[in-house]
Amino acid sequence: MKLTAIVIDDDFDSVEIFCSLLEENNVSVVGKGHSGKEAIALYQQLKPNFIFLDLTMPEGTGFHAIRNIKKLDGSAKIIAVTANDDFSTKRKLKELNVYGVIFKPVEMDKVINLVNN
Repeated sequence: MKLTAIVIDDDFDSVEIFCSLLEENNVSVVGKGHSGKEAIALYQQLKPNFIFLDLTMPEGTGFHAIRNIKKLDGSAKIIAVTANDDFSTKRKLKELNVYGVIFKPVEMDKVINLVNN
């Protein structure tokens, strides 16, 4: 069975590049979005295996989306994608119990390792 994912980032180019890389690595991208609000709606609608989610976005941050998706499904596999590696961000992500964190610039081998484990 092919793994499924949604990719959420307010940078349209980042979404397209990330989706292409996932597809090349046998992960089916079933949804794309550009805000925290869209992330929640897409998760509810599509129930993917993974959510790749930028943290800094308009219309609901990644943190807002994580909290709301976790309310819908405590076992959702959310992978935060961020350029911000400061202590408070890492602490918040740990408290929210995300599945993984990937720091920008993205190293695709780390993404594939997370998905395959």
